[in-house]
Amino acid sequence: MAATTFTRARNDDTAQRLLWKIANTLAAGLGLAGAERVADTAVHQGHYWIFHAITDCVITDIRYDSVVPGGAAAGDTIGAGDRIYGEIRYLALTSGTGELYLSPVV
Repeated sequence: MAATTFTRARNDDTAQRLLWKIANTLAAGLGLAGAERVADTAVHQGHYWIFHAITDCVITDIRYDSVVPGGAAAGDTIGAGDRIYGEIRYLALTSGTGELYLSPVV
């Protein structure tokens, strides 16, 4: 029999599990797992999912989980209202104010 795992749901992807994954992703995007305000030049370390710039921000250093790289680098300017998505583990700003949304799953 030919393998057809790509055409049918895996056992852990039942309807309830898929709804949980959708709700979990939505909660992270809204910051419902918690958020840490970044308004200084200190290093912020943890398990974050999103960085949301409240004002224009200049990144001093940013590091991601090695498995899923993100979309910004040191020296980049992030405009007010913009977001960086990715598994952020470390962030320091030169200037600006923002929020780091905590990852709901560590």
